[in-house]
Amino acid sequence: MAPTRNKANKTTRKKTTNMKVNKKIAKAPHPPVDLDKLFPPWGSEEALNQTANKEATDITLAVYHDINAYCELERLAGEEVYSCPETFSNLRAFTEQFVEREIAGYMSCVESFKAEHGEFQPVTPNSRFLEFVTALGWKMFAICSHAEAFRRGIKEADDRAWGCLLQKIHENFLSIELYAHNRTLKWRNILWTHQNYPIPGLPDMKPEIQTYMNWKVDHPHHTVITLDGKLKEPTYNGQLQKHINESIYDPKKWNGRKQDPTLRQKPNSTPTNVGHECVLCGSPVSCGCRLETRAGELVELREYPGTGTGVRALTRFRRGDILDIFMGELLPNIVEKVYPLTQTDDKLNTTTATVRNLCTICPHQFGNWTRFISHSCRPSTQFTTRTIGDRVVCTVEAIRDILPFEEITVGYGGRYWSALDYECLCGYCDGSGAE
Repeated sequence: MAPTRNKANKTTRKKTTNMKVNKKIAKAPHPPVDLDKLFPPWGSEEALNQTANKEATDITLAVYHDINAYCELERLAGEEVYSCPETFSNLRAFTEQFVEREIAGYMSCVESFKAEHGEFQPVTPNSRFLEFVTALGWKMFAICSHAEAFRRGIKEADDRAWGCLLQKIHENFLSIELYAHNRTLKWRNILWTHQNYPIPGLPDMKPEIQTYMNWKVDHPHHTVITLDGKLKEPTYNGQLQKHINESIYDPKKWNGRKQDPTLRQKPNSTPTNVGHECVLCGSPVSCGCRLETRAGELVELREYPGTGTGVRALTRFRRGDILDIFMGELLPNIVEKVYPLTQTDDKLNTTTATVRNLCTICPHQFGNWTRFISHSCRPSTQFTTRTIGDRVVCTVEAIRDILPFEEITVGYGGRYWSALDYECLCGYCDGSGAE
């Protein structure tokens, strides 16, 4: 399989000449490992900061996860899926009660101080609530209140971890706001009853409630956060790159051939001799297995300096995780000899003992989030051919642990660089695309 994608505006640059250049770009050496920094002495400032940073990161990741889970549960409750309406009702009530308690606790302290001293004093034992709303606003407080880890953190985290959390939420403010917006989180509902009652020492919540994000509600992977903190749509040749949940097969582009070449059986249930055993259940014939992965719900599209649109992880991925299936339009190899991805069969030809090319996956107009993964000569994922269920697919799999907020990368392969005459700009190689 030759993983190739036509993304010259990312970690690539079109060469201005086909002549060989003798001068090589120096490879970036592997940075030395500072063990004292990785494993600081127990009880030292570095160790305490490291622990606080990890705790704050975990809470921030939980905000993304819980927003997604809350909105998904609300959708299922609307469809009256078994027990979901009751579960969602309880979860919503719990979130509303948390906000009620925070506001009531703050007001109680303010009134007690005023009764004792005859003047207003905003510094109260409940100062974390005051600090958060003053620094980040009512909207962000309402959004984060949907995460259990945040509700616990505001009470239980130590001061060092709390300071790190405020900083991380501030750094990811637009990301969290957009994440909630694209999933239609109804954060205003938990503030409605308080908007007509000014709270001393805190900003007025009415302007935030009445202000709506100037961006349409769309699929999360139809939005890219730019370097200057703005939003844009991912486009190819001026057209939106639309998200799909299954690869598209159009017989018209295959000279009328009706059979999808990646399927393991024909419409009459006759085996097609395509694919090996299903990697999920081991079935030697077509089965009903589907790859159940939610990785796409915990990533976002980001613009990176010099490389264009890429994919940013919003959770931890472990080595060996199958993140998703690379999707697009299935085209004959003759349409584009070198194109985004050549889909091969994972079953050897019995006569030639070679792997067969089945089709080409073109994600330019239609695809999922995996098409935006940038190239690196030291990637965190790889393309792998797998037989899953009723077809042969190309998966994106982690080859090492991927840290939170890290850019996900993949190696495009030597064919991409040699055939398309691009120069790699990843910084880890001499420009050839191979470290």
